[in-house]
Amino acid sequence: MDVVAQSANRSRSLRGSGFEDKIEGVLIKLKNNKRIKGFVRKPKVYDGEFNPDFAVEKNDGTIVSIDSTTTARTDRLRGKQWDAYGTKNYFKEVHKKDIKSVVVVDEVNTSQKEKDNFRRCKDHCRMPHSALDDTFSVEELVTYLSE
Repeated sequence: MDVVAQSANRSRSLRGSGFEDKIEGVLIKLKNNKRIKGFVRKPKVYDGEFNPDFAVEKNDGTIVSIDSTTTARTDRLRGKQWDAYGTKNYFKEVHKKDIKSVVVVDEVNTSQKEKDNFRRCKDHCRMPHSALDDTFSVEELVTYLSE
């Protein structure tokens, strides 16, 4: 891989990690303010076969699996569907719990084209075969977790 491609990949990786850090900061505040019971970053699901970014327990006991993304490419969203499917199966089998699975998108630092893709992703979550329950902005996630 040439130097330009490596630099671009490194930049995207840093942006994604920064977005995860932002979500973690939001979750810490929610926990400190007793708006959620708790959360785990990078939970091990089937020994790492599935990789959600967070598992959150709401105050009502509902578990919410969260994946984050800074881009809404089709291949990325298929991966998020797969992680949601596997994570839901894991919690049902191991913990005897049905869970919700959502994707949190970075709508602030993105182009109009990506915002349009995120809206399409939200529409796909409403389809009966989707393992994802919804797509949220960070602000929408805060509201959802606080309900």
